[in-house]
Amino acid sequence: MHINKNKLAVYLLLSIFLVDTACAQTINKKNGKPKRNYALVLYAGGGFAGYTANINTQPIGLQTDIKRTSLCGTVRIMWHPNYRLRLGLESGYTNFYSYSLKNGNSSGKVNLRAIPILIVWSIKIVNRVNLFAGFGSYFLTTHLDYNGRVKSSTLSLGSNVALNYVQPISKKCGVAIEGKWFNAFQTKDNMVALQLQLVWKFLEY
Repeated sequence: MHINKNKLAVYLLLSIFLVDTACAQTINKKNGKPKRNYALVLYAGGGFAGYTANINTQPIGLQTDIKRTSLCGTVRIMWHPNYRLRLGLESGYTNFYSYSLKNGNSSGKVNLRAIPILIVWSIKIVNRVNLFAGFGSYFLTTHLDYNGRVKSSTLSLGSNVALNYVQPISKKCGVAIEGKWFNAFQTKDNMVALQLQLVWKFLEY
């Protein structure tokens, strides 16, 4: 029986989340004083990314100047409860790839852009080091500028995995360096990125 690895990862993270919650509640009951230390944390920043999959070029003329690297940005809001596993929502923007077209005297350009909308889980591995895993959709937009302009959009199921290190600069703020893998697995588009992010605990209750 074939098991989808991305769904398996999501189920595993959900199981860890439920177990971790139950353990935290049990500890609080034993102490007799339920401890609540919840927070909402914003991660925002950007960096450089490189497209790692095969490029499905347009069947028009000769493809040249293929560009696999681009800038990318991330915005993520995480809920930090008083246990290790966290839950949140992530979006951002990146250009997967672009290339030029040449056919006789005609020339043009194609690029593929992506906006992820993902539900994200994270867990603190050791102090200041966190692992993230997300699952959701990528909004993909292809721009073709060749004898006129054509824009087409599609939706792809996808995921991401990230690892970061956070250096605190105050009680509520920090700076993180994060390595990330974007994977729009339905359309077989993926890339790796290295980002610098601001980490801000904007609400604590």
